[in-house]
Amino acid sequence: MLDDIVRGYAVAVAETARSKGHLERVDAELVTVQSALVTSDELRLALTDPALATIERRAIVADLLADRALSETADLVGFVVRVVRAGEVPVTIFEVELLIGFSLGAGDALIDDDTPAGRTGARARIRGYAERAFQELTDSAELDEVEDELFRFARVLEDNPNLRQVLEDTNFARDARIGVLTDLLGDRVQHATLRLCSYVLRAGRLRNLVGVFDWLVDLVAEERGRRIAEVRSAVLLSDEEQQRLSASLSRIVGRTVEVRVIIDESVIGGVLISTGDLFIDGTVRLRFERLRDVFAQQV
Repeated sequence: MLDDIVRGYAVAVAETARSKGHLERVDAELVTVQSALVTSDELRLALTDPALATIERRAIVADLLADRALSETADLVGFVVRVVRAGEVPVTIFEVELLIGFSLGAGDALIDDDTPAGRTGARARIRGYAERAFQELTDSAELDEVEDELFRFARVLEDNPNLRQVLEDTNFARDARIGVLTDLLGDRVQHATLRLCSYVLRAGRLRNLVGVFDWLVDLVAEERGRRIAEVRSAVLLSDEEQQRLSASLSRIVGRTVEVRVIIDESVIGGVLISTGDLFIDGTVRLRFERLRDVFAQQV
């Protein structure tokens, strides 16, 4: 069964791809990736090797699909590589393609499936959906606005128990509850905010909507952290080096990354990079430590 966090992310990707007329191509490209995993032992071993760092496997995906596939496809495969166990990558990509293929026949209907989710699964779906929705916001000011709108909507729910009861009551049809939400928010909020609020009602059985929306506000803060890369180096990097580094990181994490260099004399050669959940140690110090460990095993 498809992981809930991957399902949420894939649904968000499918919605945007369909709105752009790209959904059929995304599906075809996922089929091509599946075929490559079957026919290429080298690629399959690289993406399923648990001894290979996640960042390295994500970089392989970024390089493989750069200029060969839509960004939606590359981001979706990269997300799978990041969040599932290495050995589960091929089957997860197969399951994602099934969901995208199902979405092709959905017409203008909401892209979902009928697999029920409890509170834990629903939260995981929302996290995946939110990550993609945030990822599609290229302007940090938009992200700030979405954060503010989610916070204010949480306060509206907190102050209006009748509204909260209507939106939380699964005895009412889901489409009817989404209709109430759409009438309330309408053109008053960013499109991304409305998408997120609607998906909360679609993700599964949830209680305490106020808590869910406050949690979404926290997720915005996590997203902001993914857009800034802290780079520690003993020497100042040139503008060209910073631009190349920013481009490489952006390709791997699927969003524009701003590089901030911190001069740290304790760094011996290379750089230390951290952005969101991504950490890269490219320093000589790390190689020294690895050599020391190898030597220690020999004596």
